[in-house]
Amino acid sequence: MTLVWQHRFGSDVYPLDERTLALVMRIARCAHARAVRVHVADRYEPAFQAVHAMETCGTDGTWDVFACDVAVPTRRLQYAFEVQLASGHTAYVGETGTASSLQEVRPFHYPYIHASRVLTVPDWAAQSVAYQIFPDRFAIGGRPLVEPSDPWHARPTPTSVFGGNLRGITEKLPYLRDLGVNLVYLTPIFQAPSNHKYDTEDYFAIDPAFGTFDDLQALVQTAHLLGIRIVLDAVFNHAGFNFAPFQDVVRRGRASPYASWFFLHGDRVDVQQVNYETFATRLREMPKLNLAEPAAAEYFLQVARHYVLECDIDGWRFDVANEIDPSFWPRLRAELRAIKPDILLIGEIWHDSLPWLMGYAFDGVMNYPLRDLILRYAIDESLDEAGFAQAWVRLFLQYPRPAWRAMWNLLGSHDTERILTRAQGDVSKVGLALALTFTLPGIPMVYYGDEIGMEGEGDPDCRRGMVWDEGAWHRDLRDAVRRLARLKASHAALAAERTVILRAEPGVLHYVRGTPQGPQIHVAICAGENTVPHEGAPLFAWASTSRASGDARRLVIWESDR
Repeated sequence: MTLVWQHRFGSDVYPLDERTLALVMRIARCAHARAVRVHVADRYEPAFQAVHAMETCGTDGTWDVFACDVAVPTRRLQYAFEVQLASGHTAYVGETGTASSLQEVRPFHYPYIHASRVLTVPDWAAQSVAYQIFPDRFAIGGRPLVEPSDPWHARPTPTSVFGGNLRGITEKLPYLRDLGVNLVYLTPIFQAPSNHKYDTEDYFAIDPAFGTFDDLQALVQTAHLLGIRIVLDAVFNHAGFNFAPFQDVVRRGRASPYASWFFLHGDRVDVQQVNYETFATRLREMPKLNLAEPAAAEYFLQVARHYVLECDIDGWRFDVANEIDPSFWPRLRAELRAIKPDILLIGEIWHDSLPWLMGYAFDGVMNYPLRDLILRYAIDESLDEAGFAQAWVRLFLQYPRPAWRAMWNLLGSHDTERILTRAQGDVSKVGLALALTFTLPGIPMVYYGDEIGMEGEGDPDCRRGMVWDEGAWHRDLRDAVRRLARLKASHAALAAERTVILRAEPGVLHYVRGTPQGPQIHVAICAGENTVPHEGAPLFAWASTSRASGDARRLVIWESDR
């Protein structure tokens, strides 16, 4: 039988530090691999010097997956896999395929571990709980800085202005701290004509509708006193139509010194035909930026540095990060880390993000693939427990493990329908979905108001004014978020990269977080008469009713010593 296997550079071999490599090997399920070992040596040694047993990581439905970490004292490695099959046969796998003996195999090579390719994620990220705020819709502090176009609780339109501001956010920080939030992400706050501010006209000015530079500094300082970090939104893929460099191009065409900052097709700007590249499809208000242009890159590096140096912000989230010239990211990462070594850098990418998580760009991304997976299982019920487990294994092994400490696990955002609306008003399903975002690897991110059961269809309806009338809150949902947030902050096992699925079968999903040597957190979801025995009183429990079967789905979280 021909052995079918997969081992890819990037997702299956990557450095954990300058002296350790993570190795992953995938064997086709039909091969019935019983065990896998990896033989290793320095690249310049004539023979292999050591062998390591690989741990079984589960299956994604197509592949059985095995993994281990290997010490690489010289930073150079050659290696080959030994696959023991249930049939009793043994195959050896190297760079050019399989062989019948170790002496015949041509080894894989990892030439050298460079520090620039080690993904280092801030330690604080692993036990963070994030909260996303759309500033115009969260709270009004002091006197309104702009005349609202709509009442606070009106259904928003694309042009609605409600009047939320930075001072309002500052005043509500105790609410967020009580909720268990220790990381706040603000959508853009820089001067722009729209309510969403993704069409920036001045990157060095706070929009007057939100406040002043002093208001931003006060927000960050107050947040830090409460143990809350602040991440701002960087819109570097495109600017607003009124951005001064673009207006110079509008006036002077290719004679403008800023012409190369944009992608102009013609000698002059034609706003009717939109003969320049934009965000999305021909959105004249958002001309696309060319950050391969050195002067443009330097300008936006200055923007990024400015708010770290002057306001002490704790991170940036980069809008449409996958469309920005990749040569920009290594320099930005190096310069910001030189200023603030534990700054958090997050990319907005909705698809497979591996190329941006290789150590030179971001710590993590907005985890839309996980959102899709959780919605399919917990909300839509289009995926059963085995399907969820297989898809989770596939997704988890898609990225280097350190990236999972910084992935933003979201259920909703300003770009999606609200989670309770997606669940057709079923609070019990939302609680189940939230528990998954808090207990799987990554940073759980709550979109403002989701913790109290706000509803709304897609943009702009998902951007309603925050409900501050406690009588209208779903208190059981808010209490669940508070309890889950405290669980995340107080149990180191939920900061570990290791996740092992113990059972995934009809009616039972059981996984464990934590290292084998220390305390572990167990999460079990059981439907109908199915049960998973657990030790002691649960740390958290939740019940959700399956629409498909009518059975209750009971989630229980508990801790064990090992």
